[in-house]
Amino acid sequence: MTRCVDIGIIRPYEVEFNQPDIEDLEQAVREFGHRVKRVYVNMASVRLSREGVSVYQAIGRGVREPVNIDGGILRHLGLIRDFEQLLHRVWVVRAIEAMGVYVVNSAMNWLVASDKLAALMMLAKSGLPVPETESSENMFMAYDAVKRFGEAVVKELRGSMGYGVFKVNDPDVAMNIFSYLLNLSKPMYVQRFLNKKGNGDYRVVVVGGQVIGAIFRRGVGWKSNVAQGARPEAVKPSGELMELALKTCDILGLGYAGVDIAETDEGYFILEVNPSMSWQGFKEATGINPARYIVKHVIDHIKR
Repeated sequence: MTRCVDIGIIRPYEVEFNQPDIEDLEQAVREFGHRVKRVYVNMASVRLSREGVSVYQAIGRGVREPVNIDGGILRHLGLIRDFEQLLHRVWVVRAIEAMGVYVVNSAMNWLVASDKLAALMMLAKSGLPVPETESSENMFMAYDAVKRFGEAVVKELRGSMGYGVFKVNDPDVAMNIFSYLLNLSKPMYVQRFLNKKGNGDYRVVVVGGQVIGAIFRRGVGWKSNVAQGARPEAVKPSGELMELALKTCDILGLGYAGVDIAETDEGYFILEVNPSMSWQGFKEATGINPARYIVKHVIDHIKR
């Protein structure tokens, strides 16, 4: 590509999420000889008319500029406090896509993949191995699930980095957690606890339909999130691990993702999919910077 293009890094204008990752992306865009555009979903306006769809964003009081980009990388939609707020931010990104801009990951696929229930539902429907899971707004249904599993993990549907995740083996103790979740109008997402080999799990990073690397996240406790103190170790993924990660991204329509997979005595299980993964631990362990691969993936699409 000879011409210089504009690549938008899409996220909210507030406390920055995963700022080192964003800095990696911006640096990669510049190293490829292109321009960075910062697109803030909560500062944007969608304009509809006979001429079609256009998107603007505020850059000062009473001052706006058109969002004119050639490609986009969706990093996050921010802290969501209301369902309509979530919908609006999703449709801001969809409006950018409607203007003919290639965005990775696309808004709808990002939305599904970042929802634990939706993502695992699609994977289970496709026959991929997922942990036994039950999700409900009825605390007695969730109680029965903990009782059936014997040892269970309770999560939020859209949580991340291992925060707010509980391990329980007593359904009556779990009822107190369920009561807390119901008071926050949150459903109860319950999974059978897995005894993971090596006290950790794998994160396989996929960009553009290729596995670019993998780490084993060795936990200091039962959680294996790097944010919770797990140690990332570079590994060469097995063929089965790579196949599971690639199939996961294909089913969910993701241009890039971190796929978390646990190995147990029963085989592999896909735990979660991260469509806007943080990669600092991965980069430190492997020496591979996913940002360069993601940016190149977007540039290749712009060329088409």
